Order: sequence, then structure tokens, then C-alpha cells
Amino acid sequence: MVKKPNYCKGIIMVHGRSEYLLVEHIKSNLHLPIEIYAAKNGKMSIQIDGLKTILGNSIFKNKKALKAEYILEEKNGVFPNFFVMPVMDLDDTSDEKKKLYRTGELFQNHWLSPYIMPIWNEPNLDTVLYEQKVIQKIPNAKEKGKMYREILPPHTGETDIKRVEELRKIFAKSNKTNMEIMLQRCLDTVQEIKKEKR
Repeated sequence: MVKKPNYCKGIIMVHGRSEYLLVEHIKSNLHLPIEIYAAKNGKMSIQIDGLKTILGNSIFKNKKALKAEYILEEKNGVFPNFFVMPVMDLDDTSDEKKKLYRTGELFQNHWLSPYIMPIWNEPNLDTVLYEQKVIQKIPNAKEKGKMYREILPPHTGETDIKRVEELRKIFAKSNKTNMEIMLQRCLDTVQEIKKEKR
């Protein structure tokens, strides 16, 4: 039996350092074959206003370019069970752009539009986590890396679905984010991979 390649199941584009460390935590807990797209590992920010430029770059501009960068499964011209999730703060753009982003209209003319699931935090991820008592204070730029590493460390042991499910429930309690959608999609992907291996 020929072993299937370890296909990339999704790409999560992160706004900044907080989002990068959170997604890294989720990815490592679930042992997910997904990619994190960030500016200098989250040390520089990606904003909603810059997403169109990123989606037009040498990686995302067309299907051929994306397949040259990532190992993707393609069936009948589509990527099955594949997603692209930008995770953005809403505090650094206009109200009009917020609406276009949240509804997905911002991406409607891009070839990846069917795969894009916009994830947002209002006003930002730090505030959402603080209000849900996941972090004890809003960190400044210097504190951010250390604080998030302590509460959301990379996981090197066995798959820990319970930990990700706990995080999903925390985000689901807040009306200032839809992060629970991202976590649920990651959890669903774990199950899809299990079915594929049977």
C-alpha cells in the first residue's frame, strides 16, 4: 500500500504574536498538519487592510503558486477539507472594512474565497482573553511572548483534544470573537484525518 503524503489541511494567517503563539499551541496539541502564515513569526503584524496584498503575493496569487509552497490534496480541481483562516483584530481598520472582513465579502473576488473563513477578535485577542480570565492582565509588547508561552506552551506529548476543547468553550462564551469556529474546525480536522487513515 502506497503511503499518502502528509497533506496540509489548512493555513492560518495570524495578526501578530499573540495569535501566533495561540495557534502554535493548538497545532501542537492536536498534531495537526496545518501551516501558520505570519510576518516574522508574529513579531510583525498583519492587518485586515493588508490582507488583499498578502493574498496577491507569490504564495497565494493562484493555485499553482499555492501548490508549489504547500503539499495539498486536490480532487476534481478542488482541495477537499481545506481551509484558510485569517485571525485578525478589529481595532486597526475602518467600520466598513470590519464588515467586509467579517462577512467574507473582502475576499469574494479571490480564487481562495471558497476556502476562507474569517476569524476575528473585537477589539483584539488580548482583550478577549483578559475578559475571559485566561490572562490576568493585558500584556505590553515586551511581556507578550513570555506570558503566552507560560499559559499556552507548545505541546510535545500525545494529542490533547481535551485542552483544545476547553479553549473552544472559553471563546464560545464571548460575543467579541468567533475564535470558537477556528478551534472547532481544527478539532473536526483531527476526526477527518482519523477517518482517512481507516
